[in-house]
Amino acid sequence: MEAKIRKLEEAASLAQSALQEKESKLSSTSTALSEAKSKLKALRPEAQATLQVNDTELPDLISANMLAQEEYDEAKKRYETNQKYLLIFKEKATRDNSS
Repeated sequence: MEAKIRKLEEAASLAQSALQEKESKLSSTSTALSEAKSKLKALRPEAQATLQVNDTELPDLISANMLAQEEYDEAKKRYETNQKYLLIFKEKATRDNSS
């Protein structure tokens, strides 16, 4: 049982590291997207009227942000699942040791 708990602790630790990495990436892409939107809003109305979306970096930033969000959601789910099973196994080990 202890070996399983150790493996789950390792998996949870790795998942937590991945989650932090993905959270940082999501934050960076969100900031870049917000900054790009702000720059576009700051343009003169005449410049905005002639500007096309493909002339901007918005499509790439939106795609990067969506991908970062998906990766973050997946990492979060993996971390939460590992934590759930780790708790279950620790409780089972405590009950078995109490018996």
